Amino acid sequence: MTANITSLTDRLGPHARPDARRAASTASLDLHNACTAAGLSLSALPSTERPGQVDIGWVAPETADELTRLIRRSIKQALRASERLRAAFHARALDIPDPYVRHGRIELGQLPLAAADRLTGLLGGPLPDPDVELSYWPEAQLLIARLCKAFKQATRGGFLDPQFHPDCLHCNAEALLALGSIPVATARRLADALESHPEPA
Repeated sequence: MTANITSLTDRLGPHARPDARRAASTASLDLHNACTAAGLSLSALPSTERPGQVDIGWVAPETADELTRLIRRSIKQALRASERLRAAFHARALDIPDPYVRHGRIELGQLPLAAADRLTGLLGGPLPDPDVELSYWPEAQLLIARLCKAFKQATRGGFLDPQFHPDCLHCNAEALLALGSIPVATARRLADALESHPEPA
């Protein structure tokens, strides 16, 4: 096995750093062995054109389909959590983009301030004076604080780090909160909270 790794490394030439060549050789061999074990016809080799990278070459559609299936199976819990959260958002008529899975976490996307305000109330947080203009910087920061506190309580310790994007007169874009991503377990607890909390008065 060591001889195989050495011969693959030698193909990379002198342009890649030794640690990069070694990493590419090890990664390509691991991927090749994993694909072989899974019955996938995929040849992973250290790239000769891009030293330090792994070249998987061209694959048949059947191989791509099977690889997709295996990856989706590995993130099944995350996909289920994002779908459940999507259903909870829709059931509450929240103006929030559909959540999706990225890097094993649930991305919540951006939402209008009115939707963030309503989400805060749905999670048990206090509601502001209806005459307050949420898009002003101080009021938006207070909204973020209320949302984060309600989110933490509703999800039993979950962390949310919203970023405020003010409205833009130049491009006529409304003010938004970018909610970022949350772990799968937190997404499940958020769905629990939205499914169980009554509508605020």
